[in-house]
Amino acid sequence: MYKSLKILKITASIMCVFILTLDIVDFVRIFNAKPTIIEKSNTIDGIVVFTGGEDRIKTSIDLLSSGIAKHLFISGVNPDTNKYNISEQIHIDANLIDCCIDLGNNAKDTFENAVESTGWIRENQYKNIIIVTSDYHMKRSLLILKNLSEDANFFPYHVKSKLLNDMNITKFEKLRIIVLEYSKYLFTRLRLLFVFN
Repeated sequence: MYKSLKILKITASIMCVFILTLDIVDFVRIFNAKPTIIEKSNTIDGIVVFTGGEDRIKTSIDLLSSGIAKHLFISGVNPDTNKYNISEQIHIDANLIDCCIDLGNNAKDTFENAVESTGWIRENQYKNIIIVTSDYHMKRSLLILKNLSEDANFFPYHVKSKLLNDMNITKFEKLRIIVLEYSKYLFTRLRLLFVFN
């Protein structure tokens, strides 16, 4: 019986390692994925972007300017920053600034970004939302958003990270960043599992 139990433990360990490896590979695949192509459609209500990464805000404003949606929410903005400060750094059609862009300045991390954004979605009674964030950040962001707002449909539009192609970053540092992001993703899954179940 002891031998059978030992075999069972070894088998279970191998299965856990195998599943974890597949999960990590699936997570890393996002770095090689191409940005989602979203056609102009009347079904898209708004765009939500989480601040904190390269080109996120510019990408979301470009989407808004293209007419793909009529309303943009920028979450995680510094309380001292207003729409006109942003327009000084990124070209924005003056007509869009007042009518179509809202800022959220209560979020300090991804979870708070999602809480702040779902509040905006509910307030406007939106159903179909494009979510803009960095590729490595997308899975975690979507996971939280879908748990907080089950009635909304989220269309991911990830901003491609320059991490893997940056020659100034060592392979060890790249690996460290990927492991850190995967750890955050895994922690978020566990956190939501206990909070919502």
